[in-house]
Amino acid sequence: MSWLLPGCTSKDIKVFETADGMIIHESARCTGCLVCEATCSVGNDGKASQVTARIKVSQNFAYGPKGVRGDWVNGPGEMGNFTLVADTCRQCEQPACALACPENAIFEHEGTGAREVDPEKCVGCGTCVRACPWGIPTLDPETNVSTKCILCHGYTACVKDCPTGALQYVSWEDAIQKYKEHFQV
Repeated sequence: MSWLLPGCTSKDIKVFETADGMIIHESARCTGCLVCEATCSVGNDGKASQVTARIKVSQNFAYGPKGVRGDWVNGPGEMGNFTLVADTCRQCEQPACALACPENAIFEHEGTGAREVDPEKCVGCGTCVRACPWGIPTLDPETNVSTKCILCHGYTACVKDCPTGALQYVSWEDAIQKYKEHFQV
C-alpha cells in the first residue's frame, strides 16, 4: 500500500555531502565599499552587477541590542544603526533551493562541495529563490538563469579582494567554533 496521495509519484531525494566551508562576514570590519560584489560579478559574469553578484551587501535595519532578528531583511529595524551585512550562500547540508528545484539544476561541485546551478538545466522558474530561507539565489535578468555562490571553485575572490578583511572563508568546523565563541554557547 502506498502512502502517497492518489496521482502523486515519489521523487528521488538528493543527498548532499557537507561543503568544504562557507564565507562568513565580520560586520565591524565592513565599510560597505562593495568591492566583494564587483569582484564576484565580474569574475563570474564578466560584468559588474549588484543584481547578479553572489554576495549581497546591505544595511541591516533590524539589528538591535538582542542581535539580528529573524526578519532582518524586511524588518523595520529596532535601532536603525545601519550595520552592514554581507550575505551569501550558506552551502546548506540539505539545501532547500536544490531540493525544491523541479529540474534538479542545483548540484554539488565535486571539488568544493559547493551547491552550484547548472545553467543548461535551469529554466528560470525562481523556485530556488523562493525556497531558500535567506533568498540567496538570484535570477539573472539577462539570462533568466539562477545564480548563487559557488565558492569560486575554491578561490573565493570576494574574500581575497576584501580590502578590510571583513570576509573569511572558513571550514564548517571553524564556523561552528566561531559561532560558539561569539555567542558564548
